[in-house]
Amino acid sequence: MESIYPSVYRLQRSAGSNGYLLLDDDRVAVVDPGLPAGGGKVLEELRSAGLLDRVTDVLVTHADLDHVGAAAAVQGATGARVWLGRADAEILEGKRQPATRFRRLLARRKTPEITRGLELLEGGEEPFPGVMTIATPGHTPGHMVFTFGDVVFAGDAVRGSNDGLRLMPGFLTSDPREAKASLELIAGLGARWLCPGHGRVRELREA
Repeated sequence: MESIYPSVYRLQRSAGSNGYLLLDDDRVAVVDPGLPAGGGKVLEELRSAGLLDRVTDVLVTHADLDHVGAAAAVQGATGARVWLGRADAEILEGKRQPATRFRRLLARRKTPEITRGLELLEGGEEPFPGVMTIATPGHTPGHMVFTFGDVVFAGDAVRGSNDGLRLMPGFLTSDPREAKASLELIAGLGARWLCPGHGRVRELREA
């Protein structure tokens, strides 16, 4: 694991997207555990660090398979609660159609079932001590970002670049107008550290 900020670590073995850990006394949260194929490696990394038995929560920014896919494995091994935006949960459950043809194709890939049900997010919740949830639709309708101190876990709402925050490619976007508004919202948070779903962790401002 790579230390990023006090109590925040980046997983080294998650597959498909960046995974992170949050530590709080005797509790641990996993953020975006990645693809199903990497679930075993995530569990092994947690076990090697002596943290597997402390995992109580899985925070998922959105329901794309490369972010939520290993959540079932983590839940199965730990009994953790899985937190996900309501609109994205409805897509997972087949209650809501994805907005674009490309996203409808993506939705055909089966996500391992989260057996204990999902804890649904609307934005504004505190699913883990010190963590706040902010609704950032656009990439997906139920996309959430999580803030913790000076850190923002951005999922695919934005990506970092040398010129600042950028949106993901348009063909991956459910609603371009909402995506732009979410980028502006994230930029206005004033966070120091950007922990994106893809690419390296970036320092957005000096301390």
